[in-house]
Amino acid sequence: MAEYCSQCSPFENEFDIDLFKTALKLKNGNSESFICEGCNNRAVYKDETGKVYLAKLVKGEIELQPVNIEELIK
Repeated sequence: MAEYCSQCSPFENEFDIDLFKTALKLKNGNSESFICEGCNNRAVYKDETGKVYLAKLVKGEIELQPVNIEELIK
């Protein structure tokens, strides 16, 4: 069965990977990896200062894209 993140799930309010909750529970300097089958999201990372990033697969490479944690609320 496919797993979808809260950013791309085709089902209203139903998803397997809650990006907001994942970001909240991360300690600074840590990440949590996953594979979303609906989009290119691969991990949530929180740097040492508390800034949150989404790791996305772009053209075969992982890119960190900064996000405001509020953007992850579904």
